[in-house]
Amino acid sequence: MTRAASAGAIALIAALAATSTVSVAGAQSGGGEKRQASEVGVTPKEIRIAVVADVETSVAPGLFQGAVDGVRGFAKYMNKHGGLAGRKVVVDFIDSKLSADEARNAIITACQEDFAMVGTAALFVNNVDDMASCVDKAGAATGLPDIPFVTTEVAHQCNPTTFPMAPPQLICATKDQHPQTYQGTAARGLYYKKKFGKDLHGAYVFGSDLKAARNSSFSSGLGQIRTICCKSDEDFDLSARSPQSAFTPVVQALKDKNGSYAQVTGSYNMTVALRKEAKLQGLSSVKVWDCGTQCYDREFLEQGGADVDGQYVDALYAPFLDPAERKANKIAADYVKFTGEQEAGGLGGAYAFSAGLALRDAVNSVVEQDGVNGVTRKAVLEQLNSIHEFGADGLLAPIDLAGRKVSNCHVLLQVKDGDFQRIQPKKPGTFHCTKKGTYEVKLDLLT
Repeated sequence: MTRAASAGAIALIAALAATSTVSVAGAQSGGGEKRQASEVGVTPKEIRIAVVADVETSVAPGLFQGAVDGVRGFAKYMNKHGGLAGRKVVVDFIDSKLSADEARNAIITACQEDFAMVGTAALFVNNVDDMASCVDKAGAATGLPDIPFVTTEVAHQCNPTTFPMAPPQLICATKDQHPQTYQGTAARGLYYKKKFGKDLHGAYVFGSDLKAARNSSFSSGLGQIRTICCKSDEDFDLSARSPQSAFTPVVQALKDKNGSYAQVTGSYNMTVALRKEAKLQGLSSVKVWDCGTQCYDREFLEQGGADVDGQYVDALYAPFLDPAERKANKIAADYVKFTGEQEAGGLGGAYAFSAGLALRDAVNSVVEQDGVNGVTRKAVLEQLNSIHEFGADGLLAPIDLAGRKVSNCHVLLQVKDGDFQRIQPKKPGTFHCTKKGTYEVKLDLLT
């Protein structure tokens, strides 16, 4: 990965987004070429993309509606600027309903009807045979391009036609080794160490509802935080559906050992429950209440209220909820504008919109080389495999897309006076990047 890795903040130049818009329009003209039905899901007038997501479920109603909204926002954005390869972008939403069977059926449907899957947010994609061997219009088993937000299962993370916006912790080349190698973003741990010293210690709470997700969180928490700044006194496994009372033992452990650090790796409602229970029991020793991107949500602020004041939240994308960010960062403003003010804050929305921009970049490269009728799954997969430094025009902390490598950049926020405020870096429209911002760790989590 070519890293923009000098220490400190790097500017996300608004002109980059404007340049991308110009290149989009230019790449789609096709020099007057008459458009044809070049691939499954591609007609002379339309290009169909599928967003497969867990939405309508009794366990977590509306779970990944944000990803669906993000893909729809991307389609509106692209259609405002001429579409893809001169064609209107049409979104097909297929609900995977927190079911492995429904997820597989959704993939089969997308293979038959859509050009690609974008913003995928299905937790139970544990069989990718139908994705990897998806037959294209020419009858070849080319595979279905998949640019997801969520990849929890190893099979999905390591599928060769899958290009995650949030690269998995597992290094896929090591998946059959014992131990395996995991990667992560270390930037916030370095910040805590510098500000509070290396002796922070406390409790880690892991979401226990899905083993694959638990493994991912454990590898991230161990490598990113424990070895840098924040030792674990005790680990806890709780369900996202646990009541506040289930966090009583966590708070008691923190009180008993005078804990100065606490992190919940599960959904934001678990962090809210922990903070409310901590306040109820009068816990005052914690210096760092830590949370990842799942807490960057207006509902976190609304549900937590004054109880979550001081909470640190690590973001791997531009903090688009802030009007100052949207003023400094054109693509953040466009994301909110085309997705909707309320919808933009949904879980996975920014990642799903970014996934669309990755597809745009791949399609534009194909059009530049082969014209508007060169748009095939095979050609787009080849282009996706050549995109290394990718930052979604400044919406996403830069990742190595083709290499499935995590970013060494982040934005650290803190809840103050009922809102998210930038801590590192402070300037809107920037990310903090450092050469030490990523790590690798060996763990044996796959048996």
